[in-house]
Parts: sequence; structure tokens; C-alpha cells
Amino acid sequence: MKKILRFSFVLLFIVLLSSTVFAGTQVSKNNSTMKLVEDNVCDISFGKYGTFEKKMTNIDVNNKTIDISLTAKNNATAPNSTTHTETSLKNADIVFLIDNSNSMTVNKAGEITRKQAVLNATNDLIDKLFEKGDNVKVGVVKYATSKAATVGSEKDATIVTPSFVASADKAKAAIQNVQNDTDVSDYPTTDIEAGLVVANNLLNTETDSNVNKIIVLLTDGIPNYALNVGPVTNGQGFESSYDEKVFTPTKNKLIELKNAGVNVMSVLISMSDDEIQLSTMNPKPSYKQVATEIFGTQMNPTAGPIFYINDSDIADAVTNSIYSSLTEENEVTDTNGEQYSLTNIVIKDYFPDYIINNFDFAYLTKPEKGEVSAEVNKQDNSITWTISKLDYGESATFTYRLSLKDTFDGDIIAKNLKTNKNVTINYKENGKDGEPKENDKCPVVILDVLPSNPIPKTGTNTFVIVALAISGVVIAIVSIIKFKNV
Repeated sequence: MKKILRFSFVLLFIVLLSSTVFAGTQVSKNNSTMKLVEDNVCDISFGKYGTFEKKMTNIDVNNKTIDISLTAKNNATAPNSTTHTETSLKNADIVFLIDNSNSMTVNKAGEITRKQAVLNATNDLIDKLFEKGDNVKVGVVKYATSKAATVGSEKDATIVTPSFVASADKAKAAIQNVQNDTDVSDYPTTDIEAGLVVANNLLNTETDSNVNKIIVLLTDGIPNYALNVGPVTNGQGFESSYDEKVFTPTKNKLIELKNAGVNVMSVLISMSDDEIQLSTMNPKPSYKQVATEIFGTQMNPTAGPIFYINDSDIADAVTNSIYSSLTEENEVTDTNGEQYSLTNIVIKDYFPDYIINNFDFAYLTKPEKGEVSAEVNKQDNSITWTISKLDYGESATFTYRLSLKDTFDGDIIAKNLKTNKNVTINYKENGKDGEPKENDKCPVVILDVLPSNPIPKTGTNTFVIVALAISGVVIAIVSIIKFKNV
């Protein structure tokens, strides 16, 4: 009886051992076959127009390789756009520096005085400026020198607006103030330097550093007074204020303003070619020659744009030419359609452990857009594809290959093998975080051994056989014991 029991236990041990002997068996790739079970395609829509597709592009059952491509696309249509030119005002503080000497009232510009023509044109310019936008402010300064003065001083110029004004009505009210000043017969001479100094004082006290500083000089005369300079004796018994001692300080002031970033636009009216009879200079220059020496030419100005005009040109020069100098042309693009953006796209493709352990991974192509991990991250068995931006209608693709290793774990024989675990997508849509997306669809393959090279398949039929064998042994032992007891 004891011999029978010993034999039974030995038989049981052998049967149990047979159930595990093939666990972890390494199989040669050459002794196996591969077959496609499911050709699943992973499709993900992310955002309104983003799409992602992962699919098998090729399977080589002889070499046991699977090629899988990943494609991301922005399906949005670019909006239609047209470009045109728009005129915009420069961001500027503008001082209108107006000659208020007697010559402006005695000389005519058609049916009205030269002064009235200048003021009318200035009002029209102010209307155009404030109709165009609100990024300009206006100040008004008038200047003229009293015949009682022996030398010029800053008192020769007066700020009409206490500070810069930002409306057409207030600016035109200041112009009206100059227009109402009709008793100017005692102010026959022009101290342009004083006017420039006072205008610049207004700019310095009222203007921010980031705006254009502009002085618009409106005059019909060359300077015959300057700061601390008055009439000069020519040595022949008469005095004259048309002298280089007057002209030079004015020119120097223009250069100084230019160097300080102030743009002086000069409208010089009726600078004739007649000789200045009272000039102390020899030979006597003309008014135009002196003006050119001080202000420069239109091609080579001393401080800024110059407009040499006649009385009939006042309106056009002020309301059009000066206006053009105060504006700039910009190309503007009009867009018709939806503005859409996909940015900061992060696509992660995860693999099961059995794929990482039994297949080699390699890239076949690089993505046209973005960067992909150099290799599989062993921490989470993933590769990461990052794309900073996908433009309208733009797509990007890359392909990798899974190759069965030369020897692999026999435990994966006869099992459906998912080539991927899942895909996740994070992104920004129109600058905001989009809803994260995920999908686990992927191609599925199965491995088997060649008929001439069978191996036990633990966990499937082997388990059933072992279980039956154990049951048989147990039944046999029990039966023998009962039989002996009888």
C-alpha cells in the first residue's frame, strides 16, 4: 500500500512539473508566423478642426514587421484676406507757430489778407486732423516784435493755448484769438527764433517722450530780429536788422531743435528774388537767398520739410501738404472668415509591455512638423510628438516600425497582440487649453509557431491537460485506497 502511495505522489509531482516546464520559453523568430487579426485605425478629432489618425501602412509577415504612421492635421480653411493702404495720423503734439507781424495783415492773398488766408487754411487742417483720429494734440503760438524793441526776447512770442488741446473746437478757438488780434501795426518785425524757443518750451512741458514733436511755422518773412539781437548799423548812416548776426541764431536754433528730435515744418510765403535793399550784407542777397541759407532747400532742409509758396498756394500747402507730412501710409489686411489656431499640440503614443519586451522600435520617417522623442520612454513606454503650431490646412506625418526580435517570449504565442496601448492628445485652440482626447484603437496581430516546431502553450491547452492529469491521479489514488480497505 505504501509503495502505491509513493508511486502516486511521484506521478503527481511529475505531472505538476510538466505544467510549468515551458513557461518563459524563448522562441526563435524564424520558427514563428505572424498574421494580422484586426486592421484598426485610431481616429481622434480634437478641437473644432483638428484631426489625428494612427494606422498601419504595411505589414511584412515574412520578416515580422509592422509599419505604423501617425498624422495630425488642422482642417480649418484660411480666411480670405485683402490688403489696402490706409492713411493714419502720426501720434503727435503739434504747435502751430503763426507769424503775427504787420506784413501778414497788409499783404493780400486774393480777396483777403495773407494772415486770414493762413488762419483759414489752418482751421481746415485742424478739422482734417481731428476727423482722422484722436492721437494728436494741438498748441498755438503767435510771434511778432514791437518796433519799440531794441533787441529780440522771448516776449516776442506768446502761447495762445495755455496747454495742448485735444479737440478741433478748442484748437480753432485759439486760432480765432490770433485772428482777433488785428492791431499789429506796432509789430512790424519778426523774431522767428523767439517763436521757436517758446513753441519748444510748450512741447517740453506738455509732451510725452514717446510722441512726435512737431512745429508748423507759418510766415511771410525772414527773421530781422533774434534773441538779444536787434538792428545793426551798416557803417553808412543807417540801421538794418537784415544781417547775418540775426540770421545765424535762427538757423542754429533750427539745427538745435532737429537734434533734439523736434520736426520743424516751414511754410514760407512769398520769398521773392528781390534784393533786400536795407541789408548790411554785401553783395545784397534776395529774400529767397536768405531764406534758403536759414531754412535750407526742399531737397536739403535745415530742420524739416520746407514749402516755398505763393499766396495762391496757401490753402493747398497747409491743408494738403502739411497734412500729408503729419500722416503716414500703412498697409492694412482685411480678413473675411474665421480666425483659428491649433498650438502647443502634444501627442503621446503608449505601448504595452509585451510590445516593448518582444519588438524592436525604429523610426522610418521624421515628422514634417514638430519634434518626436528620440526613443521610447521606458518609464511609461511612450513616445511624444510635440507640434508648436499647425497652420490652416497643414498636416504632418511620421512612420515607425515594430520588428519582432530574433527570439521572443513564448508566452505571447497564440494571443491577440495590440500593437499600441492608447494615444492621448493635449493642445491649445485659439490660445486656450482644449479638451484632452484619448483613443485605444490600433492594429492587432497574432503570432504562432510553425507546424514542424510546436511548443507547449502554457496557459491555454497545457493548463487543461495538466488539470485533467492531476484530477486523474487523485481519482486513482482514492480508488486504490478504498479498494484496499474493502
